[in-house]
Parts: sequence; structure tokens; C-alpha cells
Amino acid sequence: MTNSVRPTARVEFALDATFGLIALAGIAFTIKLLADSWGIGYAVFDTIVALILVGLALARRLNRSMTTAAGVTLALIAVIVSQIADLPQEPSPIASLALAVLIGSALRHVPDRWATGIGVGGLAVIIACWATGGFRAVAALATLAYVTAVVIGWSMREVDKGRRAAAERDRAAAADHTTWR
Repeated sequence: MTNSVRPTARVEFALDATFGLIALAGIAFTIKLLADSWGIGYAVFDTIVALILVGLALARRLNRSMTTAAGVTLALIAVIVSQIADLPQEPSPIASLALAVLIGSALRHVPDRWATGIGVGGLAVIIACWATGGFRAVAALATLAYVTAVVIGWSMREVDKGRRAAAERDRAAAADHTTWR
């Protein structure tokens, strides 16, 4: 990717800060809703999972493949644990948002084999969510977030490939032009 299309550090910071604030507000709202309906004790697991996934999403630039693999694994474990322990369905809306950020970013940037594995892992989370909880708003939101992440991640990956190919053609043309002077 050329520097002209890479966001500046300030833009990346602003986007991450906005995501973090939205996530914290969403976690607080989810705690309130769970406390009112299930009881405050049921919100603990959901909050811990969401906070870890948000943390991984904010740290994704350190190592996109590892943070995303950890996020997908955590989300899958959370779905299974919530079913076994009779907790609210996972991944919660904020956990789904964080997982979508991880998956979309990874699909754009990691090598093809990792991207395929991450996409399949995310799909496994969605299938497990539907299998353990059935048709509920949480499953629908998780599915929407996953599909959006895949579409945007792969689309941006293809845009980047096109830009790299165009830059390579321009370099080759300039080198050819220099040779024939």
C-alpha cells in the first residue's frame, strides 16, 4: 500500500478512540439490560468477554493474525460456555462488533491462507451461535456483523491488490520509458 492511501496515525487513533468509546458505552448499556432481565451476576461473563475482544480489536495492528485468531477462539469458547452454563447468548452485540473489526482488518491485511482460516473460524462462531441459541436478536446481529466484516475486508483486500498492480504497471512503464530515451 502506498503512503497516499494509508491513513495517518492521527486518523487511526481517532478511529480507535471512537470505537473504544462506542464499545464502552455499549458494554455499559448491555450490563444494564442484563442486570434488569437476568440479574447482575449474569453480566459478568458477558462483560469480560466483550472487554477482552475490544482490547484485542484495539491491539490488532500489533499482530493482525494472532489477535484475530485469539478473538475468534475466545468468541467460540464464549458461545460454548454460555450454552453450558445457561448464560445469556454469546457473542454479545459489542463482542460481535469487536470480532467484526478483527475479522475485517485481518481479511484485508493477512496472507491468503490466514485470511481463509480466519473467515472459516468466524463462520464457525456464527454457526455455533445459531446452533446454541436459535433465532434471536443476538444471533442475527452477530451474523450481520460477520457478513459485513467479510464483505468489507475482502473488498478492501481487492482494492489494495488493484492499487499495487497499478503501481507496478506505472513503475514498469516508467522504467521502460527511461530505457528508450
